[in-house]
Amino acid sequence: MRTKHSLWLVAALLVAACAKEGFPSGGPKDETPPVALDAQPKNGTLNFDAKEIVINFDEYVTVRDAENNILVSPPMKHKPEYGTKGRGILVKIKDTLHANTTYLFQFKEGIADYNEGNVLASYEYVFSTGNSIDSMSIRGQVVDAYTHKASSDVITVVAFSAQQVEAFDSLQRLSDTLGGQFCCADSIVSKQQPMYMTRCDKEGHFELNHVRQGQYLLLAMNDGDKNLKLNTGEAMAFLDTMVSAQHMPVTAAAVRMDTDATDTAAAADTTLALAAGGIHDSVVATTEAYPPIVPVTMHLSLMKQERQRVTKAEFRGKGNIEIVTMCPLSSRYTLSHLDTNETTELFIAANRKNDTLQVWTANRSCDSITLVIRDTDFADTLRLHFQTKPSAKNNSAMQNAKPASMRSLAAGSHPYFDTLKVAFLYPMDSVATIDTLPLPVSVMALADSTTTYCALKMAANCTPRASSWGYIDFQGKAGQKYQITIPEGCTRDVYGRLNADALTFTTEYTKAETYGNISVQLMLPDTTASYIVQLINEKGDAIRQQVVVRTGKVTFLHLKAGKYSFRAIADINGDGQWTAGDYYSHRQPEPVYYFEKVLDLRENWDMDEKWEIK
Repeated sequence: MRTKHSLWLVAALLVAACAKEGFPSGGPKDETPPVALDAQPKNGTLNFDAKEIVINFDEYVTVRDAENNILVSPPMKHKPEYGTKGRGILVKIKDTLHANTTYLFQFKEGIADYNEGNVLASYEYVFSTGNSIDSMSIRGQVVDAYTHKASSDVITVVAFSAQQVEAFDSLQRLSDTLGGQFCCADSIVSKQQPMYMTRCDKEGHFELNHVRQGQYLLLAMNDGDKNLKLNTGEAMAFLDTMVSAQHMPVTAAAVRMDTDATDTAAAADTTLALAAGGIHDSVVATTEAYPPIVPVTMHLSLMKQERQRVTKAEFRGKGNIEIVTMCPLSSRYTLSHLDTNETTELFIAANRKNDTLQVWTANRSCDSITLVIRDTDFADTLRLHFQTKPSAKNNSAMQNAKPASMRSLAAGSHPYFDTLKVAFLYPMDSVATIDTLPLPVSVMALADSTTTYCALKMAANCTPRASSWGYIDFQGKAGQKYQITIPEGCTRDVYGRLNADALTFTTEYTKAETYGNISVQLMLPDTTASYIVQLINEKGDAIRQQVVVRTGKVTFLHLKAGKYSFRAIADINGDGQWTAGDYYSHRQPEPVYYFEKVLDLRENWDMDEKWEIK
């Protein structure tokens, strides 16, 4: 008896031990997207008149963001409703369908399995309200005109048939004849729904499948408001001429339109759906393969039409005004008093972009002024009054402290080939002198304490007799460290004041061997356009540039070790910068070219390259 109980105890322990080894995991995680099995009505149905479509899958599915992920072409005025039915997707058609028209439903990541959320990358369902399925296609890629990369935004591609454009143009001309406002056919992209539409994938590729034979006006855009019309502020790309639709490919893996597909992989791709024996082609029925479709390339850009205006104008202190404009000012701008009898002189310094002006008045205590700023197609009147701004509580020493009259632009480490510069707080009129000689600036070499004396010179004029910065007339030795002292009383500003404080700073000249040089022999096309040749870093930022008008060598000196390449902009309009395209002016973006190699520049190297821009 004891033996029997012992056997039961051992058996129980063995079972418990087995249980502790772990429970079944249920197998590997399902990472397979759902597979389409069939549809009612069948994919490729002719003389379609149903109000509902059910697409069945091999598992339970769900609809993901139908608004953005399910496209219908031609677009429907009343959008379909989407839901689920059993293991299928239910589509309820709310619009009245056009006669003899091929409709294409594109499920772009709009279907996922219910349990794991695995997304079906693409599925297309096509039907015709007539006796044939249109079998033409337009394919291509949309890339950023400047970077040549796909846009990170969702890009919509629309197509207007030649007949549609002609009819729109005729209607606009009739409106003009009857006293309306005439608008050319170009405006069709902003006033009328396209015949076909699709969206680009993450690489910018697109396919407009199942379109009618003919020619089409093609437009790509960042359709922010999703109205399929080009609006101001939307990036766009277009072709200079209409494009002809081409035959969709027919392959051996094609699926017959008039039977349910058993090859679900092929069924997911309706570009394979024009098979021999089951073709209902509105152009021609054939079992022969068509030539490969030649894709088009479209260059996306945004024409920023910012109107020039003053965005900021205020006193920074008595006698000192700051003016900021929306766009850079041209070299022809003027700034003057509104009162022509006003004789107070203005001293003006602009930043590098020429969109910010620092203005000083000859009257140091000026606290009210009316100015007029003028430029090409722009004028504004500025009525300014000085106001004391409330500030945080500071101790009396800080409140009474006077800012230094100058500051160094070369402290710390300084390129051995560059000039030692000094910025002035106020516009400077001259360098003070003793017996007609300028007061000397002392430069001490810290290696051996030897001292050299040199001059401070004015530069970067505000006006013919005032400077906003100066430079020290001294050329140090590479790799050496110096202490520079500019004495008090060395400069005189436009108010007649000598600088009451000396400026002392230390700088170390860099070593010549830490730099390299890159030259490129350019072979330009035979054109009248000038080219802006830029040296770009790994991020694609331009760090140097030169303008060239003919074939020759371009050299960039004194570069730090790193990776570089070249970018060239064909400056067709000669404005010194890249210009985006404009659909309504029929102007494509200015061409941008990229050198095919990345250059790895090392210290103390010279690199020579050749680049033929075609």
